[in-house]
Amino acid sequence: MAKDFMLDKMFHKIVIESIGTAILAVDLKGIILTMNQAAEEMYEFPRETAIGGSFLLGLAEHERPRFLKTHNYVIRTEKAFRGNEIELKTRMGKTLYINAYSSLIKSPSGKKLGVAMLTEDITDKKKMEKIMQRADKLAALGQLSLGLSHQIRTPLGTIKALTSLIKSDYPMNEQIVKYLNIIIDEVNRLDELSQKLLDYAGESYLKIEKVNINNLLLKVLFLGKLNKLQAGIKIEESLAADLPLISGDKELLSHALMNLFMNAMEAIADEGYIKVNTFKDEEGAVIKIADSGIGIPAERFDRIFDPFYTDKDNGTGLGLSVTHKIITDHGGHIDVESEVGAGTTFTVKLPGRRD
Repeated sequence: MAKDFMLDKMFHKIVIESIGTAILAVDLKGIILTMNQAAEEMYEFPRETAIGGSFLLGLAEHERPRFLKTHNYVIRTEKAFRGNEIELKTRMGKTLYINAYSSLIKSPSGKKLGVAMLTEDITDKKKMEKIMQRADKLAALGQLSLGLSHQIRTPLGTIKALTSLIKSDYPMNEQIVKYLNIIIDEVNRLDELSQKLLDYAGESYLKIEKVNINNLLLKVLFLGKLNKLQAGIKIEESLAADLPLISGDKELLSHALMNLFMNAMEAIADEGYIKVNTFKDEEGAVIKIADSGIGIPAERFDRIFDPFYTDKDNGTGLGLSVTHKIITDHGGHIDVESEVGAGTTFTVKLPGRRD
C-alpha cells in the first residue's frame, strides 16, 4: 500500500512537471510552496530562489499591486479568478501575455490553505495575431497605394513636360524661371514618392543569390557612418561567425537594413549607442539592431509599419513600410520592442538557405 502511494505521488509530480502551463501553489500570505518547471521558465525565477519567497517577486514592481489584489480576492471571496490575454512584465523586464486562473486551496475540513495559480503563456500566439493583422492591413494599403501611384504618375509627367516647354519656348524673366524650376523640382519629388509607392506596393522581383548577412551589415554600417554618424553615437557590433547563408536579393536587403540603421541613428538626439548583433536560430539568421534613443510611444507602436505614418518633418512614412515588405518578401519577419526614453530594438529573422 505504501509503495502504491509513493508511486502515485511520483506520478502526480511527473505530470505536473511535464505540463507546459506554469503552476504555482502559494500560502495565504503569497509565499510560494511549490512550482513546476514551466513556472520557472516563464518567470525566469529558479525554484531554489523562489520557494519560500513571495510569488510577487517574479513580477516587475509596478505589476505587484494588481496581482496581490487578485490573490486577496480569491482568499476573501473563495471564488476562482479567470483572466484572458493579460499583459504583464516579469522581474527581468520581459513582457508576457497570459491566460491566468487562480483558485482557493482548501483542506478536507474546509480550512483555507492557500491559492493555486495556473498561467498559460500566449505571448507567441499574440505576436502571430499581430503579424497577421499587420499583414492584412499592409496588403490592403499596398493595393490602394499601387492604384494611386499609377494614377498620379501620368499627370505628373504632363505637368513636368509642359513646364519644360514653357521654359524653352517662351521668353521670361528670372523670377518666372525660378518659379518654373520650383514646379519641376516639386514634380520630381512627387515622382520619386510615386516610385517609392510602386516599390512598396508593386510586384516584387527578387534577384536571388547566396547572401552573407554579416558582410551585408558591415557594408551598411560603413556607409551609414559615412552618411551622418554623430560624434556622440557609439556603434557596438557582435556578428556570429557561424551565421548561416541565406537566399535573397542583396540590394533590397541592404536597403532594408540601412533603413533600420538610419532609423536608430535618428532616434538618438546627442549621445548614445547602437548595438548590432547577429546569431543563428533553428530557422536561419537573426539580426538585432538596438538603439538607446527616445523610444516609441505606446500610441504609435502599432502603426510604425503603416505607409505614410511618420513623425519626422520631412519623412514620407515609407521607410519602415518598405523594410517590412522586403523582409516578408524574403520569407522572414520583423519585430520591434521599445520603451520611451530607453530605446528601441528591431529584430529581423530570415530563413536559412536551402540547398
